[in-house]
Amino acid sequence: MKQKIFDVLDSLEIEYTNYEHDAVFTCDQAKWVDIPGFRVKSLLLRNKKATNFYMVVLPDSKQLDTNIIRAIFNDSKMSFASEERMMEKIWLKPGSVSPFALINNTQRDIRVVFDSILKDELIGFHPLQNDNTVVLNMISVEHFLGNIGSEYVFHEL
Repeated sequence: MKQKIFDVLDSLEIEYTNYEHDAVFTCDQAKWVDIPGFRVKSLLLRNKKATNFYMVVLPDSKQLDTNIIRAIFNDSKMSFASEERMMEKIWLKPGSVSPFALINNTQRDIRVVFDSILKDELIGFHPLQNDNTVVLNMISVEHFLGNIGSEYVFHEL
């Protein structure tokens, strides 16, 4: 699965470094993985009626206040998307979620919110599988998302 992401990044002439490691499913498990850049978590949320979906990316040390996401998009109460819904929307299970997974969101109905502290930083994401981490700069992530047609914003989280 990771080759799909590598191919897109290569076609866009985006510089990145891939780090192979044992599979990690949580931020705590990933702490031992020695890679440069910001350590982040990517969370898939849905509104109360499961009509709107959001991927939120923030430093792994921060707790998410879903009320901030509600306020940004003037939406209802938020909760985490179920594993079933994740499979439907991005074809991945928890533990591998990252903005790269939006390549599988053919409906382009997931909005992305990055913590503003990540702007212009070096950052790492799983390339559709959690035994690799691709490290690249945030400007390149924006280029990737723009190329696949995914909407994103930066906001203080």
